[in-house]
Amino acid sequence: MKRLIAVLVTLTCLFVPTTALAAYNPLSQACQSGNSVNTSAGCTAGTDNPIVGPNGILKKVSLVLAFISGVMAVIIIMVSGFNYVTSGGDAKKAEGARNGIVGAAVGLVIIAGAETIVIFVISKL
Repeated sequence: MKRLIAVLVTLTCLFVPTTALAAYNPLSQACQSGNSVNTSAGCTAGTDNPIVGPNGILKKVSLVLAFISGVMAVIIIMVSGFNYVTSGGDAKKAEGARNGIVGAAVGLVIIAGAETIVIFVISKL
């Protein structure tokens, strides 16, 4: 029953429409045409946000973290593969190595999905 509830909650969360979130920009009203301040440096500066913009810190940090995590997952796959090959017929060693490979592969999929979501969200801000 608990699993059914968890699946239903997850599916509900996937299909509930989300609203676009936008941060309040105090310059938006001041920089509208017709105001005397719309020619100031604050209004004419670039619109790229240094934190969440296309080349912002958030995107760079997420790319670096995804790269490091991906490299670690590939190393785990390589070590687990080596352990699997050298298990010498020992069922416990082979199962542990197999679990390491599967876990790292699932991790790679999660990393790729998370990075895709981060890039998508950043592009919408």
